[in-house]
Amino acid sequence: MRVIACALMVWQVWMMWYIASHEAVSVRWSCDGTGGCASDQLASASGFLGAGSAVVLGLLSARFLHRATPGAMVVLCALAAITGWYDAIAEGLVEYDSTPSFSLLLPISGFSVSTWLVVLWSIAGVGCLAAWWGAAVSLRRTAGLRRLSRRYTTADAVLEGWRSVGRKYGEVTVVFDDTAGVRHEVPAVVERVALRRDVLAVYDADRPDDPALTRVVIPRRKVLRLS
Repeated sequence: MRVIACALMVWQVWMMWYIASHEAVSVRWSCDGTGGCASDQLASASGFLGAGSAVVLGLLSARFLHRATPGAMVVLCALAAITGWYDAIAEGLVEYDSTPSFSLLLPISGFSVSTWLVVLWSIAGVGCLAAWWGAAVSLRRTAGLRRLSRRYTTADAVLEGWRSVGRKYGEVTVVFDDTAGVRHEVPAVVERVALRRDVLAVYDADRPDDPALTRVVIPRRKVLRLS
């Protein structure tokens, strides 16, 4: 259910941002004397709807993308809008030096299509960096790659003691039972936030008492439950 919901929301986010740029030239705005503008065309609100849909998609996909979620959402929105501009150019609806009103959350005019492409490609690049950074942090905190290895086993763990070794980190003793029911106590360095969370010990099944091969991971909290 969650995967299907994510797939449908990806399509919706893509279409909203695609329409926002592809149909920007056809939007007709009615403006009053106070500076307010409005339109009853879908493209005028597509940016707003796309942003809202991206938030919903982020909540749904956070279980899979973890901390890469915000960056991934930015990249998806930016690429959809970029594709819309390029298709509009290919179809002769606009040219690179055209200056249509492009609605993000509010209608913005005065910028050429080429300028919007530069801005959107820059946003996509920043989003990629944010997604990669988030993915690296998540893999480190959850020991994602290590947990895929058959060499390592995961067990519920309890942290005892705390000796600060920095602003965010401290030394603790990780207590867990291996698959044979034998209890182990292994020293480790963890983030302070781990003291307030349920944690797991990822250890080498052949050397469960080796601190160098034992990691404490913090499972991601479930932001939205959908089954």
